[in-house]
Parts: sequence; C-alpha cells; structure tokens
Amino acid sequence: MPPKALTTTNGQGFFYIRVMAIPSFYTFRQLDLTDQLAITLMEGTFLATRFGEEGDTINLYHMGSFFAEVYYDPEVNYLHHCRSFVSSGPLEHYTEYVKLPPLL
Repeated sequence: MPPKALTTTNGQGFFYIRVMAIPSFYTFRQLDLTDQLAITLMEGTFLATRFGEEGDTINLYHMGSFFAEVYYDPEVNYLHHCRSFVSSGPLEHYTEYVKLPPLL
C-alpha cells in the first residue's frame, strides 16, 4: 500500500494532520489531489513562483526525485491542481524569473 497523507476536509480546503515520507513519482501521481497538495506543501522544498496565463499563481517544489507545481487561483482563494514531472522541460517556464549576478 502506498504511503498516504492523513487529511481531513472541512468544506473549505484541507486540514493537514500528518504526512508520511514523500512517495515515489509514480505513487505520488496515483494519490488524490488533497493528498498530493498536503505532501507537496508540507514535505516539498519551495523553489520558485510563476504566473499562468489564466491568472493562476504556480509554485514549484522539489520533491526529491521529481518536481511538483501547485496551481492557486487567487480570485477564489483555491488550490485547484498539482502537476508533477521528472523532465527538465517544464522548468523552462521559470527561467524568466531567475536573476543571476554577472560573472566576473
């Protein structure tokens, strides 16, 4: 049985109780949205924020062996999607937000 986040809903989102270790990429993708969000927000390492075309705020997290993006709609104050991936292609969306100092 895959590791599972213990959560309870209150009708307005979720209430985090306790999360077990970060599961593998494939196990993570099989979890429901509430459990993916709980594990990502509590166990993932926040890396960056970008803004989607629909006005969403999208936060990028490192999850050990994969990445996860959490989609937030500020108009309705709602976390509505969690996207996970292992390839580097989706990371290109964040390059415009990275500022590096000039090399000497």
